[in-house]
Amino acid sequence: MLKWPGLYYMPSAFAPKYYPEAIIKYANSRGADKIMYAGYYPAGLTLERIFTDMRNVQLKDEVWPKFLRENAIRVFKLDGAV
Repeated sequence: MLKWPGLYYMPSAFAPKYYPEAIIKYANSRGADKIMYAGYYPAGLTLERIFTDMRNVQLKDEVWPKFLRENAIRVFKLDGAV
């Protein structure tokens, strides 16, 4: 993904407990700026299930803000978003 500046990964097809290990490793290394959260709610998972599973995702502390918020703000140009 680093080769293509406009390409990002959003794991919307997976429940958090099934995120591929390779993606977690990538996010925790050089891919922290290329991955952002996307959920499968309401189509397949409840919010309770998503938030319960998310606790066990092994992202580094410094990656979480990028994954959950900062990358989306930057990519979608949501400056000033709360």
